[in-house]
Amino acid sequence: MKTIKNPDLFQKIREFLVNYLPIIRSKSVNTVSAYKATIILYLLFLQTSQTKGLSDVEKKDFNQINIIAFLVWLKEERGNGTATRNQRLVHIRQFCKYLMSSDIIAYAEYCLIQQIAKEADPKKDELDYLSVEEMKLVLEQPDIKKKSGIRDKFYLALLYDSGCRNQEILDLKIKDFVITGAGAELHIVGKGRKYRVTPISKDVIKLFQGYCNIYHPDRKMDDWIFLTRRSGIITQMSPDNTARFLNKYERQITKTNPDFLHLHPHLFRHTRAMHLYMAGMPLPLISEWLGHSQLETTTIYARATTDMKRKAAEKITTKENSVFKEGTFKYANNDDIIKQLYGLV
Repeated sequence: MKTIKNPDLFQKIREFLVNYLPIIRSKSVNTVSAYKATIILYLLFLQTSQTKGLSDVEKKDFNQINIIAFLVWLKEERGNGTATRNQRLVHIRQFCKYLMSSDIIAYAEYCLIQQIAKEADPKKDELDYLSVEEMKLVLEQPDIKKKSGIRDKFYLALLYDSGCRNQEILDLKIKDFVITGAGAELHIVGKGRKYRVTPISKDVIKLFQGYCNIYHPDRKMDDWIFLTRRSGIITQMSPDNTARFLNKYERQITKTNPDFLHLHPHLFRHTRAMHLYMAGMPLPLISEWLGHSQLETTTIYARATTDMKRKAAEKITTKENSVFKEGTFKYANNDDIIKQLYGLV
């Protein structure tokens, strides 16, 4: 039987994915999966480009020359875009840093790997988002005469209203949707286990209550808000489940609007941020709202497009400010909300 040339390397891959990322660095399941996919791709690249068997891969194969060639391979053989290749580079760098700290690769080689620059992304300043009217159209798609339609509409509305990442929504429990005398707020544990509180509109409170009357009549506070039941077993709703009904509503819309944007959870997050920005909310507050670790991440909404900048400079009408009804925008110039978001109350 053929032996593995460097068993320590493969042991470190396992430790990196099983212990280091999820436990020491507190990375989410989705983030760990992304790192795992990158490492698998890199091993596949080594196998195909250098005709190596998996057991022949060695620590010396993690070097600057191979990683540059890997990025070219992603572009030419797999058709990956700039953003995807840059993200793969981030993953490989982090893994090589772990290998260096474990004395698997030399510090000098790690420094060379760190010198590999990200590519300039021509689409960096382009941002897809829905207009207020388009967002209303999306919210009209679920058939609320059906049980699943009530669930889907609440999910879509909460995803938009909160500006949360999809996994943040799926991780929510009943106790995290807190209704107070002043309204409601969502208690979110986001990326890197960072905690934040986001106000929720009265329209979404009504949807939450109607949803819970059907799906959570006993209001068990530790139950996931969005769950699935199969053969009496309750599990957390999966991203695959949400993708299925998003694709369903996209198909419904594109029958009459063929150029409508592809519906995915992050589009709702971008859309919410853009609507807040165009309504006059300052970028630092939007950064708090979205749970960004750095303000620079939020500046994409200020750079997005010339048309967006024009809209941001204009005062949008009261009617446009709400996707739920003909009401007024609830957060612009609201000192109480601003204080709450900054943790001042």
